[in-house]
Amino acid sequence: MPVTTTATTSNGKLTFLRVAAVLASIGAILSPILALGPLTNSGPLHAMHGMLGNLNFVLAIVAGIAGILWGRSSGNKGLMYHALSLPVLAVIQIALGEMHLTMIHIILGFAYLLAAVSLFTLTLRRKDTAA
Repeated sequence: MPVTTTATTSNGKLTFLRVAAVLASIGAILSPILALGPLTNSGPLHAMHGMLGNLNFVLAIVAGIAGILWGRSSGNKGLMYHALSLPVLAVIQIALGEMHLTMIHIILGFAYLLAAVSLFTLTLRRKDTAA
């Protein structure tokens, strides 16, 4: 008879959310550094900023999925919706960047940075309370 402990399973989901959040945070922190390329019309940095933006989108999707898994197992909808806001912000960021709407892109970029870093810090404050 197999025995499954919910604490181990939900702890894994919280760890998954923490790892996804820290990766999204790292990407969000690196993005403004590479943004110096597009602002100064430097070719290689401009391309790297765009590629990092696409990687941030993928990491935001992973964080969103991790948020859904954690939200379902813990019943904590606030953290789940916070994690789901990252892919929405990332899609809008990519669209603004492609449309060359620089000032709005920069402002929303800092909002994405704050959202990603705060998601990570919020996951660190969470205890594994999933039932």
